[in-house]
Amino acid sequence: MYIPVIFEDTNIVVLNKPSGIVMHPFDNSTEETLVDFLVVNYPDIFSIENQIILQDGRTIKLGGIVHKLDRETSGVIVVAKTKEIFYELRNQFINHSIEKTYLAVVEGIVKEDNFVIDAPLGRNKKDYKQQVNPTNPRGELRSAITGVEVITKKDNSTLVKLTPKTGRTHQLRAHMTYIMHPIVGDIVYGSKIQSERIMLHASNLKFKIGDKNFEFKVEAPDEFLN
Repeated sequence: MYIPVIFEDTNIVVLNKPSGIVMHPFDNSTEETLVDFLVVNYPDIFSIENQIILQDGRTIKLGGIVHKLDRETSGVIVVAKTKEIFYELRNQFINHSIEKTYLAVVEGIVKEDNFVIDAPLGRNKKDYKQQVNPTNPRGELRSAITGVEVITKKDNSTLVKLTPKTGRTHQLRAHMTYIMHPIVGDIVYGSKIQSERIMLHASNLKFKIGDKNFEFKVEAPDEFLN
């Protein structure tokens, strides 16, 4: 497995995750994952206490992984190399102080050029998908805010920049479906357009380590610009 490394120092390694690669094993899975790449190339990060237990009984060590991208989402991801940096970055993700920017191709022509979606998310008791104000929700809804900026409009689709102010699971996918512009290829969240992948890309990531600011940008794959 090849995953491009776009930056590395003694504290972090920053990767450009391709679409189609899952972050870590899931129940009864056997495919290669980003964790496998890290085990081979950065084994020392797995001394960091960070693990999950799957329903199939396996314990999966995640090491310095502090955030995740969906299988079909490509783009920039940061991994901590030390315990101290792991906790520093994890706290920034929890506090939403890390700035993340995504590019997405969505169905239809988005009329407003710049706006904010402020719509709480939750799951229906019979559905695992995140939804805005679901009926019969599991527990309390969680605040979710996404900034939307139109970049280009073409035919019956729009290229948008999405800036999540909160970090809920599938937030961007659920929010774009909520405004009737699902992400192209995201069949689970209502897209009617077939695509080789979900057209969502993590393009920018900004954070601090100590007093030093870091910013990383990964250009979108060609299919986004075409």
